[in-house]
Parts: sequence; C-alpha cells; structure tokens
Amino acid sequence: MPLYAFRCQTCAHEFETLARFEETPECPACGGAHVERQLSLIAKPAAGGDAGAGESCAAMAGGAPCAGCPALAG
Repeated sequence: MPLYAFRCQTCAHEFETLARFEETPECPACGGAHVERQLSLIAKPAAGGDAGAGESCAAMAGGAPCAGCPALAG
C-alpha cells in the first residue's frame, strides 16, 4: 500500500497514512470522513515549473543520480 497525504476538510488537520487508492481514511484528529487526498511533495513542480531543478535524484532519493538527472547535465 502506498503512503498518501490527506487534509481534513472539517478541521484542516494534515496527515499521512497508508491507504489503497480507492480508500478514504478518517481524520485521526477529529474522526471526520471528509478528507481530501493531497499531491505528494515529489509530484509538485519546483518554482519556475522545472520539477527537480536544483536538486539531484541522489538528493531526493538518497542514492546515485539517475541517467536523466538534471544535476548530471550541468
């Protein structure tokens, strides 16, 4: 099961939990059922629209840069 980020629409609590894509968990703070799945931080593009610019894959994943890594191009 993947780790997803959620935000409760009732109390604005943000949390992460393991869930199947079709599952919607309850808010751990208020028990509310109105939670919204959030984009992961890795999926959000960097300011200026270039996802990952300025950070190598190694910095993000803790390993060696991938072949398409922007850090290798410069």
